[in-house]
Amino acid sequence: MKISKIPGLGRFGVFIDDVNLTTIGDEEWMEIGRLHMENLVTIIRDAKCTKERFPELVSKFGDARPNTYTARKYRKKYHKDWNWVIDQTRQNSNLIDDDDKWRINVAESVTERTANGYALGKIAGGYDEQGNPKGFFADGELLWHSNESGTLTNCPGVALMGWENMIGSSTGFITTADYYESVSESFRSELNDMIILHRYTPNKINPGNRKDQDRLLSANMCPLDDSEIPLVMRSPGGIMGLHYSINTVHSVKGATLKESQKIFETINQDLFVEKYIYDHWYQTNNDLCLFDNSITLHRRLGYIEGRLAYRLPYDYTHLQDGAWIPYTQPLYQRRYAREIRDVILAAGVDFKLPPYSIIDRVRNLWTG
Repeated sequence: MKISKIPGLGRFGVFIDDVNLTTIGDEEWMEIGRLHMENLVTIIRDAKCTKERFPELVSKFGDARPNTYTARKYRKKYHKDWNWVIDQTRQNSNLIDDDDKWRINVAESVTERTANGYALGKIAGGYDEQGNPKGFFADGELLWHSNESGTLTNCPGVALMGWENMIGSSTGFITTADYYESVSESFRSELNDMIILHRYTPNKINPGNRKDQDRLLSANMCPLDDSEIPLVMRSPGGIMGLHYSINTVHSVKGATLKESQKIFETINQDLFVEKYIYDHWYQTNNDLCLFDNSITLHRRLGYIEGRLAYRLPYDYTHLQDGAWIPYTQPLYQRRYAREIRDVILAAGVDFKLPPYSIIDRVRNLWTG
């Protein structure tokens, strides 16, 4: 296994070469996971990985995560977990509202089940002969974003495995930790206190996106206008940076829109610079990109017709020493602890986030 530095991304980001993911052992794979948590972005070039092996490996880091807002919404609405809602939708049950059926059916149509039972999201360009999208993000370029950017319990990690016609396209990354550490102490203190209100604007993340696809994207990225997310976040690896999905940030809580735009412009001019950015232009079809989704943004450039990659959002549970609480403000720690408990119940997964003990631990922080 050969490890080298990715150009750009500040002090973060590594390439891994000369590794075969079909035959890799658990010890070496978990070593890669720990290295990845320290580096935010890890690109395994020519990974030699099968569709079946890909989700098996990622699940060793932690469980795959469905959209956390939607999972909580369905649990509150139907008093059942995610799998029950999916099963009822497949049966066209009258127990599920038509709008929910539409969203689930569209998501299912761009999901592929592997022979060993895992569900992989297809990231693919173009539409089939019936006008159905071949995958998520079927139209054109994707601008800077983080997944579930307007959701407090956003997923911390994403794995993207190239599969077909990847050459001629890129997946780009920008890390925010070096920028956060570079600002003055007084401005960093201001950033620490900022709460960002997120809004979804049609076609801002995916210009040219078809209306029905934009509707699905809004539900995944930012389902509620003015959702409150602290600007500063701690990654699962303990790295402090900005949760700054530029194409859904709308304003700073307590500031006017004009004041907010001035703050965003101040951040943008020093953050979106070459030393923090790397666009990975694929040279093979089977590169595996592992990237942080908490304080790292990503984008897609280049030709996408016929391009196919598989995506898995995941948790870092099995790599963490303890529970991950991303926020520093007690109020949002409490909200996160409560909402992530709902996610555990709704999604039927096993994160290292025991709901009651986390709430008790946060409560102890408030009381000293």
